[in-house]
Amino acid sequence: MKIRTTLTLQYAGITAAVFFAFVVAVYYVSEHSRSNTFFRNLQSEAITKAHLFLNNQVDAKTMQSIYLNNQKFINEVEVAVYTTDFKILYHDALQNDIVKETPEMVKRILKRKNISFYVDEYQAIGLVYPFEGQDYIVTAAAYDGYGYASRDALRNMLILLFIGGLTVLAVVGYILSRSTLKPIRNIVREAEKITASHIDKRLPVKNEQDELGELSITFNALLERLEKSFNSQKMFVSNVSHELR
Repeated sequence: MKIRTTLTLQYAGITAAVFFAFVVAVYYVSEHSRSNTFFRNLQSEAITKAHLFLNNQVDAKTMQSIYLNNQKFINEVEVAVYTTDFKILYHDALQNDIVKETPEMVKRILKRKNISFYVDEYQAIGLVYPFEGQDYIVTAAAYDGYGYASRDALRNMLILLFIGGLTVLAVVGYILSRSTLKPIRNIVREAEKITASHIDKRLPVKNEQDELGELSITFNALLERLEKSFNSQKMFVSNVSHELR
């Protein structure tokens, strides 16, 4: 494999790895932010509904009717309210229970005060809500349709950027390696012109301070020694021929 190809592959590989790490980091930071934001929204919705129900501002049937109507058009938050001994007080849609609360879950919520988790692709929270001197267990769950759509759009865009960026990087790497190795190709062409009949030719030295300049100087010094040796041999052969005559 030529050095040019090796350099191109190395450059493309390293930059691709860095670019890939950046793309993955952007995706996961975005997903983490989306998830946390939606969990906060769930908590806010859970507290609002629990307050409306416990404060008797809206009766249960009206709240359930609003939930069912909204669910036809948006990903509505499903909220449930329990006592600390797992007695159900309110549920938006018990027949379509997403969280599927259990006594063990209630105990965990009581212990930790606030939990968040996933139920398949649904996000859910559970919290302790104090009201008029008594604690209640409130759960909420919903599907973040808008957030997932935005996440998928970001993922697709990042994939396209990665593929496009990698293609550009490969082309740039090839051009850079070709440009970098051009002086070496020039040296090779000049070296090919040096033959026994043109042993007095020397490689051009454009910059004595860089590595290519040092290589040319070293090669020229070698040619000097070869030329002297070659001339000495020619003189010796000439003298021997003269003596033989």
